[in-house]
Amino acid sequence: MHGTPQKKALVGGWKPITDIKDPEVVEAGNFAVDEHNKEAKTTLEFQEVTKGESQVVQGINYRLTISAKDDNSLHNYLAEVWVKPGGKSKSLTSFKELK
Repeated sequence: MHGTPQKKALVGGWKPITDIKDPEVVEAGNFAVDEHNKEAKTTLEFQEVTKGESQVVQGINYRLTISAKDDNSLHNYLAEVWVKPGGKSKSLTSFKELK
C-alpha cells in the first residue's frame, strides 16, 4: 500500500467533540463567525465554542454551538463548517442564531 495510513473513523456519523478547546475546533468556530460577518455584514465577536460534533466526510464537518457577542450582548449560534481534506481550506455551510 502506498501513502500514509488513514485514521480509522466512522464515516458519515456525527460524534460528540470531547475537547472543545482543541485549536482546530476553536479555529473552525472563529472561522464560522468571521465568514458569517462577511456574508451578513454583521459585527459578531467570537467568544468560545460551547459544544460540538464532528463528522468525517472527505475532510471533517463540524457542527458547533458558538457563543458570540453582538454589541454588548451574548448570543448562541449553531454553525456548520466543512474543513476540506488537508485542513487548509474551510467552508461555512450553515450559521443561525439559537433562540
